[in-house]
Amino acid sequence: MELEELENLYNEQAYTEVITQLDTWLQENPENSTGWQLLGLSLLEEAKNTSNTDLAIAVYLSAYEAFSKVLDLDPDHLQARLNRAWIGAHEIIEKDTETLSDCSIIIASDNKEAASLALLYRFHLSLMKDEKEAALDDLIAYLEIINNLYTDNLPQLNSARYECFIRVGDLYLQNNNKTLALEYYKQAFENNPFTKRIISIMKVAFLLKDYKFTEQLLPYLFYNTENSESEIAVLLNEIKQLIEAGTADISLCLAYCKASIEYRSYFFGDDYEDSTLQQISTGKKLLTQYQENAAFFSYYIGTALFNIGSYEEACNWFNKALHGNPTPACIIRWYYATYKTTGEFPESWPNNDEASAFEWYLAGMDFSEISNKEFHPGMLKMRRFLYKKSFDCYYNYWNKNIGKADASNLLHYAMCCNNYGITLNESKVYVEAVLVHTIGYNISPFWEQLESRADAYHNIGKLEAAITDRKKILEEYKEVLPLMYYVSIHERLIEDLCALEEHNTALLLYEKILADYNSQIIPQLDTLPAYERDKIVLNIDRIKTGRAFIRTNRSNDLNERIQALETHLTEKPDDSDAYFNLMYLYFDNHQYEHCIGAINNRISIGGIAQLPVISQMKIFYFRGKASLRLSRYQSCITDMQHTLEIMQQGDISDNAPNYKISIFSYLAEANLGIKDYNGCLSYCIQSLNIYAANNWTWDQEVSTIRYLMALAFEGKGDAATCRKMIDLIITYDPGFKPAIEKRKQWGISEKLISGFRHLFAKLKALKQ
Repeated sequence: MELEELENLYNEQAYTEVITQLDTWLQENPENSTGWQLLGLSLLEEAKNTSNTDLAIAVYLSAYEAFSKVLDLDPDHLQARLNRAWIGAHEIIEKDTETLSDCSIIIASDNKEAASLALLYRFHLSLMKDEKEAALDDLIAYLEIINNLYTDNLPQLNSARYECFIRVGDLYLQNNNKTLALEYYKQAFENNPFTKRIISIMKVAFLLKDYKFTEQLLPYLFYNTENSESEIAVLLNEIKQLIEAGTADISLCLAYCKASIEYRSYFFGDDYEDSTLQQISTGKKLLTQYQENAAFFSYYIGTALFNIGSYEEACNWFNKALHGNPTPACIIRWYYATYKTTGEFPESWPNNDEASAFEWYLAGMDFSEISNKEFHPGMLKMRRFLYKKSFDCYYNYWNKNIGKADASNLLHYAMCCNNYGITLNESKVYVEAVLVHTIGYNISPFWEQLESRADAYHNIGKLEAAITDRKKILEEYKEVLPLMYYVSIHERLIEDLCALEEHNTALLLYEKILADYNSQIIPQLDTLPAYERDKIVLNIDRIKTGRAFIRTNRSNDLNERIQALETHLTEKPDDSDAYFNLMYLYFDNHQYEHCIGAINNRISIGGIAQLPVISQMKIFYFRGKASLRLSRYQSCITDMQHTLEIMQQGDISDNAPNYKISIFSYLAEANLGIKDYNGCLSYCIQSLNIYAANNWTWDQEVSTIRYLMALAFEGKGDAATCRKMIDLIITYDPGFKPAIEKRKQWGISEKLISGFRHLFAKLKALKQ
């Protein structure tokens, strides 16, 4: 196997295979430093993935020897020296002399990035040897390098600064210098507010009575998954005891209030009404004491009232809070409370350019939860604003090198992208939604991002891209995919595949998901929450009724699809979608009585008014068409006129000109059937006027309309106009058979009609 192939295997993380192959390859190529470097890297990764400590040490030693072989062949190989130094500093401490030498060589090199890493490795060795001053010197040197090295990469710079400051703080803490340690912890926090060390740092701050820093840390503590509830409870209890003991400190009071919003029952008990009264009382007392913080305490009181649904009172307090620099949390509660009080959302709202990316993101999440299951354009407008504010902060930080370190959490950035993308999709801003979801997926590839992007792709008509995303979910995320989404993704895939006329693939998926449902999903249904269970059953029913649109090349294809839906209806006789889809199939199969029956069953189930306008139109339109085929002209007229009434309730897409032409044409034909010739002509003229208004050319639809007019004139006894109309049709559409047949009835020969055709062709040629 060639070395390039082995490098590809390494990139695919097939480390064991690379190690095995290199054992033979290096026997044949013992002087190849690239091969030894690849072996060292593969062994290093293998060691990191080995859970057995003794075995891992043995593999690290092998990796160390491989890198040593590289350096024997090429002493200037910086990466091999760096890898060997890492192993010596972290895993094989007895190699400390060689490791210190490696670090010194790297630090002296021109590669500043490698030098910064070597300083950290040497710092680690110094700590192990309890040489704290040497360790501190290395960290100061490291800080100097990174400040110059990452000037154009703010996230990298802040991350490196955090690592440096947190280590310096730890050094001073080990020397029992808590005050100086805390100063460095503060600098670490400024560069990474989402530190895993937040609880230990807070303990130091609290011990030194630095309540201002404690209050700064508190909001990040609540959303740090590294900390247990018991650890948080200990800290909150200390805050509570100090306040109850009468400690007068504004920062401590602010911390107390912020904590009691998140952990209300811990501070005030489980009785909701009583705890709310205590919150309000506490807020009013502190408001009197600290007038300079009136905005915050007004927000605190308003939030207590908001949480029990006293929106009008809450709104009064939120209005007072807006006079300061309102937080996103305050803005959303004021906005919603105003709506619940007045019935209308405010036209505008305050901004806060100082708020962090995470504050805006959290406000978006909170607002979604607050307004859950309520649908109003004002809610979508606010959610879009909140997530855009958050997204812009994250994007500027990671992509434009500007902003604050509170935008440094990549997982939050990815989740913000997902929620903002969904909101853009709901706002019908589909192209931007795709771009935002793509950014989010590239940051953190979770399946929800792909599913949301697939929705956006679907909505802009990029069905192939939507299918690709959903297939990827089923292939790569099946093990973590909830059953509810496993089923719904199949439904959406089948829908898009049918739209692209990839019916064979759609049929395979259809058969697969139904087999999975019967063999694997049904046994698990009782273990699921009611909502998920109901959603799965609904999606399966829609997949079954969607069989109506999966065509095959079999001779009895249409009957098979009809049979599939009729079988489903024996199990679910009230499935409205089945009747709706059978409407199409029965009509295509010329089973017009069945078509009308299916529609009547759908109407009897109810809920027609809640359907999209286009679906309501189709119900009465198809019943009208089926009635026309059965010569039930008055029924056709009634349904078509009702279709026009429904159309008026829709938007521009529901009132497309071609829809109106089809309805007017059927109304014309039905009026002809009841011998209302003037009515027939009126609808024909309306259709032709639409053609003229849109500057459309003559087509078969025009020939049909003109033919209906000819028959109407004939019915009125106006034979001359009828003949002129037939002549006009043959002039523009010489192959239109009904007109030809009409001429035959009048005794006009095919030869003469052929002459008309030749004449028309000559006239057309001369005109050109």
